Amino acid sequence: MATEYLNDSVKAADDYPSSESVSVRDEEEQTSGLKRNLKPRHLALVAIGGVIGQGLFLSSGVNLAKAGPAGLLISYAIIGILVFFVTLQLGELSAYIPISGSFSAYARRFVHRSFGVAVGFNYFYCWAVIGAAELVAIPLVMNFWTTAVPDWAWSIMFLVVMFAVHLIGPEGWGETEYWFSLVKILAVFITVIIGCLTSGGVLGGEVYGFKYWRDPGAFSNGFLGILNALVLSALTMAGTEIVGVASGESKNPSKAIPAAVKNVFYRVVLIYILSVFVIGMVIPYNDPHNFLSKGAGMSPFTLIFEKAGLTGGAHFINAVILCTLYSCGSSAIYVSSRTLVGLAQEGIVHNKLAYTTKRGVPIYALLASCAVSLVCFFTSFIPGEVLFLVLCDLGGIAGLITWMSIAIVHLRFRKAFRAQGHRLSELPYRAPLYPYANYAAIIASVVIILISGWSYFVPPKAEGLVGNYGGPIIFVGGMLIHKFWTKSKFIPLHEVDLVTDARVNWRELDYGDDDDINESKKKAIWKRIVTVFT
Repeated sequence: MATEYLNDSVKAADDYPSSESVSVRDEEEQTSGLKRNLKPRHLALVAIGGVIGQGLFLSSGVNLAKAGPAGLLISYAIIGILVFFVTLQLGELSAYIPISGSFSAYARRFVHRSFGVAVGFNYFYCWAVIGAAELVAIPLVMNFWTTAVPDWAWSIMFLVVMFAVHLIGPEGWGETEYWFSLVKILAVFITVIIGCLTSGGVLGGEVYGFKYWRDPGAFSNGFLGILNALVLSALTMAGTEIVGVASGESKNPSKAIPAAVKNVFYRVVLIYILSVFVIGMVIPYNDPHNFLSKGAGMSPFTLIFEKAGLTGGAHFINAVILCTLYSCGSSAIYVSSRTLVGLAQEGIVHNKLAYTTKRGVPIYALLASCAVSLVCFFTSFIPGEVLFLVLCDLGGIAGLITWMSIAIVHLRFRKAFRAQGHRLSELPYRAPLYPYANYAAIIASVVIILISGWSYFVPPKAEGLVGNYGGPIIFVGGMLIHKFWTKSKFIPLHEVDLVTDARVNWRELDYGDDDDINESKKKAIWKRIVTVFT
């Protein structure tokens, strides 16, 4: 029944397609080669499917060790606020100009060509690294059952399955991601309930309450611990912006995207805040399982079931975590391959990467994205947990760069929109708190990027320095090299392209009618609650 309410909340783009909208959609498919086969129900859960991955199920334990239970909550709250601002800004951009590979295209059109090129490569690199991190994390989960199989072998087997699913086309990925997302959300809330019962002594025979907040303490390393936890917290929230990339393959972006970006944020924040709060009650920050060392590492979700005395449940939740890693890794491959398609269509990378099969699969971009994940072979001579944490830091920092870029792009878009005489009423969706939210997101992202890795300088730790500062150095260096090579300049506000791909007739393309809108407003409150949680 819950899935029916979810479908009702986002089905409008499936119904009443006009001939004009169909012709526009066909023309866009012929231009991009990608098929618009993602349904609104897919889009509504795409962001959640990309977000809920090893960042919550594995890295939350590492973050607990870094910051303590109170520090963990603070770090998630900081990143949650940042994501909230950025998601709304992206919703405005994607609803008005929905295009695949949207981030780099927006940056090139609204800010600076070199900036756009750097943003595009950073976004590809961000999700390619996250995909690799998910695959490297899979053996860490499989070690719960057996250590007989080499780590790299597990990773390769799951990579082959991901590749095969993507060969089906976007509808194959969208459908599997939809169901995986529902399973993950259900598993999270079951774990939260089990954790609350365990904390209260109903399960497990021991009352925890807030005793671990007192001993060993609420903070493991004070303010420094919170700073160290911010990057992995950013990694766990990475993925909300997948809606922007998927917009190029949704059926009615002007209506589906605003609904998706507004609803998804509340679900994600609620899921994360509840989860880390319960984890901090039941698991002390100095628990050896948090450090993911081989033979001792364990997901905090699995550990909650063990402390509750539900050994069979621990096996079940570990299997769910395995599905989660597959799901998030598959989402990462989807996004990185579509980003490469956008870069190829703009002439930034080889045009062969824009080639798509008859099923709308960008086969060469897909192969390139999967090739990055072959870094999992490094587990043959680098401990899996070390490589995992380096990849997580790289992905988290790349995500922060992406969020900063979105805030900058939206700032320039609004300025150009007003400078060219447009009215805000022309926008299908308007992000609130402009421009204050933009400046807050930009400043917060820059500060976190600069200070997140300072603890690795003394004593120097190569894995920490590479993970935290390798990405920003490449991003800034590549942008400057491209600028000097091409002699590109900032685009004047009056010359910003606000016409190409813009849905200026979005009101005519609204597939719903007044009766649908009124029915949505009259929906029972309990149905709305079910919709939010599912």
